[in-house]
Amino acid sequence: MSPTHDSYKKKDLAPSLHRCAMIEQALVALPWVKMSDWEVKQNGWTRTRQVLQYHQNHLNMIITSRLNGAIKVDTSLFPLQFIENLDANDSNQNRAVNVRLLCGADLLESFAVPGLWNDDDIEAIVRDYGLVVVSRSGSNPHKFIYESNVLTKYMANIIVVTEWITNEVSSTKVRRALSRNESVKFLISELVESYIKEHGLYETLNNKYSNNDILDVNSKTIFLSPSPSNKTHKTYQMDDKKLNIDEPDNLPCTEKRVINCEKTKVRNVAESKENFTRVAIQVSESGIIEVISDMETMV
Repeated sequence: MSPTHDSYKKKDLAPSLHRCAMIEQALVALPWVKMSDWEVKQNGWTRTRQVLQYHQNHLNMIITSRLNGAIKVDTSLFPLQFIENLDANDSNQNRAVNVRLLCGADLLESFAVPGLWNDDDIEAIVRDYGLVVVSRSGSNPHKFIYESNVLTKYMANIIVVTEWITNEVSSTKVRRALSRNESVKFLISELVESYIKEHGLYETLNNKYSNNDILDVNSKTIFLSPSPSNKTHKTYQMDDKKLNIDEPDNLPCTEKRVINCEKTKVRNVAESKENFTRVAIQVSESGIIEVISDMETMV
């Protein structure tokens, strides 16, 4: 994984220092994946083609040094498991290992956006390295490849991974949820979530969407709190004097279920005090909503 340089023009791009730290946290449980900080350490933004070329050259140096016992090369850019696999292979056999660009179908389709990609870069990336494209809901990578002369020419270098169980999670949606103080549990690593909140990234410290700690039972719109919730909602006993009860007359409906129950009247509290049901809504710290009634109530 190679995070982009800070000079890359993208809205709300967090500093590379934090992005690298979050990636490291996310990869704690994935020892077969490694982050490379080479790109962020450059003087400016580096084109994808150049990033691929650097890592391919570095990988070739590692393989060569392993085969002929030359000067040791820094292997920190690649997973330890990958380096161990190189050592386990027959040292007399020079196995070629190619770097490929792993991307989603949306990035593949961005090749067609005028002015976004250099045509020579697109051809070099597909010809010299290749792509691994993960499909997304609503995308058709095979159709897009067919409609592109360059991609069709080097189709043998493109691997399409069909995502049968689609996942609509995106970094944009996660950042939006964080800025609104909504739950991102199971969407990102808990270590990453803690890091984001600790450093106030994505407006998590200046949150204008935070709900008050009082649940307004008279509110027409009730927003669910984040789960798990760290807020304690206070509930208050209903005041009978403030209740307006709109009850239909207790007239039986006919067998044909003709609507004879349309006649209604608004009764004051004194008239209907014995007939109405008191209901309270409580939201527990675990996010569970409970409806408590003094009578059997179907909710």
